[in-house]
Parts: sequence; structure tokens; C-alpha cells
Amino acid sequence: MTDTVFGAVSDGHARRARMMLVRAFFSSNTAMGCAFGGFGVAVLSLQERFGASRAMASMGLALTVLTLSLSSPLVATMIIRLGLRKTMISGMLLSASGYIALAFAPSMLIALTSCALLIGPGTAMFGTFPSSILAGGWSPQARGRAVGMANIPLLLILIPILGVTIIQRFGLPAFFLTLAGLHLLLLPLMLGIADPPLANQIAHSGGSEIKIDRHPNRALLFRPLFWAMVIGDGIFNAVSVAGLSHIVPVAVESGIPVQGSGLLLSLMGFGSIPGSILSGYLCDRFGPTRALTVAGLGFAVSWSLIGTGWLPGMTAATLLMGMCGSSILPPVNVLATRAFGVVALPRALSLIAVFALPFTFIMPPAAGLMRDLFGDYDFVIIFLIVAALIGATTFFLIERTLQSSPKVPA
Repeated sequence: MTDTVFGAVSDGHARRARMMLVRAFFSSNTAMGCAFGGFGVAVLSLQERFGASRAMASMGLALTVLTLSLSSPLVATMIIRLGLRKTMISGMLLSASGYIALAFAPSMLIALTSCALLIGPGTAMFGTFPSSILAGGWSPQARGRAVGMANIPLLLILIPILGVTIIQRFGLPAFFLTLAGLHLLLLPLMLGIADPPLANQIAHSGGSEIKIDRHPNRALLFRPLFWAMVIGDGIFNAVSVAGLSHIVPVAVESGIPVQGSGLLLSLMGFGSIPGSILSGYLCDRFGPTRALTVAGLGFAVSWSLIGTGWLPGMTAATLLMGMCGSSILPPVNVLATRAFGVVALPRALSLIAVFALPFTFIMPPAAGLMRDLFGDYDFVIIFLIVAALIGATTFFLIERTLQSSPKVPA
């Protein structure tokens, strides 16, 4: 027997769970690191290569995020019918082909089409969503910590540094081919992916099993708890994305030099590493709703510190915001498992991602519009603090509701 992050299980199961966690870590990192870290350093080079506008060059990541989210229900169906291994390998190959297409794209239209039809759906098929199901499913006794560890965004920090060097020395096509190569290096690891034992997951889920035979989506969409989770998750992701989009202009308007403002954005990425681990621990120790409530309060504190315009306070705020941003996924995964059961988990997470998408897309331009209307970021910061508190309150009320409801046997 062993008693680790994987819980008190047999030695053989624990070893296999560790290997699945390793596979989930590298899959999630490659998918999300290449998409979010890669496009961040490629925007200017894409603009120069195709003679496009900045807005057009920036559309690559936007289209990737859009189709990534919209593909989630399809990915859930693939996981249920084909299993994790076939789904994730297919996604890796699809995403790799997208980066190869980007390397040789003759026009901006072809490049954007590759992002929308290849990289976005491919990333959804082997990125955060299936990797979290893989890691958490093999460690149901410590699902929060397993999901948090699987999604430590290490490559999200390393790939931009690597990308700048490759683009400067060898050009943009070489960078995209490197990203495709990173995908293909995953293949030996991904061949060993195995679906988690369903009986073991159900025994530790602590939630009800929603029937998925005839009307799987309807069973979820008629649950008030599902919509409460959509609202809370959507608010938190929107507040986090607003930080990524506006922290630099907020800092510049506060009198901080551009170089220092860019450093704040990097600190946000570094803060996400301990955030993933800490949120998993808090989730398993105190429960997912309490962990999410703490994350919401952390967002409110971080934006309050940013509003001071004081560099040390803003430095601490960006680190805290990075921690809170990476603290959303593990508790949401655990909460969905407990509320809807492991059988319905893929569909539940995919539908939450789809219905929370408008929050994420609306918040950055809405924050920019509010800044233009009021002439500064003061109202925007107040708005984001209030939004974070609403999200925290939502999960606090979910906790109260779950405590007062009788448990449904799994």
C-alpha cells in the first residue's frame, strides 16, 4: 500500500497513476503552451510576413480559443465513445498538422484557417480538458491535487523564451515546425494512455451519476447547480483574462515604464505555477467550493492592489492574480465530479466551457470600452473587484446549498 497524492491505493495502481499524471502533464503543457505561449511571440512576425494588420495577426489566438471552447462537447463525446487514448492522440496529430500548415501557409487567410480548423479543435482534444480527466480519474482520492499538478503551465513560460530565439535566428516557419515537433515527441508517451477505472472513480466521486443514455445534455442543463457553476466559472475566467489583457496598459497609465509593465505580465505566468499546486491541495483539504471562494477573494484583493498604482503592490497583485487564475480548473473539475458524477463529468466540463465562453470574450473589450468612456481604469478596476466578489459569493452559496441538500448515493 502507498499513501501519496494518489491516495491509499495499491503500489501497482499508484505507479500507473503516476505515469498517467506524467502523460497528462506533458499533454496539457504541450497543447496549451504551444497555443498560448507560441502565438504570443509570433504575432509581430505573422504581421510582417503577410503584411497584415495587428488586429488580423492577433486573430490567430482568438480563433484558436474560440474553436477550442466550442469543440468541447464533441471532445466529450469522443472521450465517452473512443476513450482518452484515441481522442488525445488524434488531437495531438491534428494540432501538429495545424502548426505545419502555419509554417508553410501562403497567406494570412490560410494561416487563420489552420488556427480555427486544426489547432483549436486539436488542442481541445489533448489539452487541459482531457488531461484533467486523465489525471483526476486515476487519482480520485486526490483529484484536486492531481488535476492541479497536471496543469502546471511550465511550457507556457518556456516557449515564449524559446520562440523569440528561434524566430530571430531561423525565422517564423522554423518556430512553427519546432512546435509541431514538440507535439510529435509526445507520441511515445501518449501511446501508453489508459482510461481510468470507472468503478474506482465512482466509489470516490461522492456525487450522483447523471444518466447519459438518451438525453445527456438535458439532464445537465435543467440543473440550477450547473448554471451557478457556469456563472462562477465564467466570471473568474473573465476577470483573469482581463488581467492578461489590461495589466500592461494599467501599469503604464500608473507611471510605470513599459519594461517594468511587461515584467508584471511575466510574473503573472510565474504565479500560476504555485497556484495550480496550492489550489489542488486546498480543494482536497477543504473542498472545491471553499477553494473557489478563496480564489475569488484573491482576485478582488489583487485588483484592489493594482488600483493603488504602487509598484510593489502591483507586483504582489500580479503574482496573486496568476495564482488565482490557475486555481479555477482543479476545484471546478472536482465540484463537477461530486455534483454530477464521473460518468457525466466529460459532458459537464465541456458544457460549462461552452456556456462560460461569452464571459471570457466579452470582458476584455468591455473593460477597454469602460476605460475609453471614463478616461481611466478606476471604474474598470472597481467593476472587476465587484465581479470577483460576485463569483466568490456564487461558490459560497453553492457550498451552502450542497451542505443543506441530502447526498445522493453514487
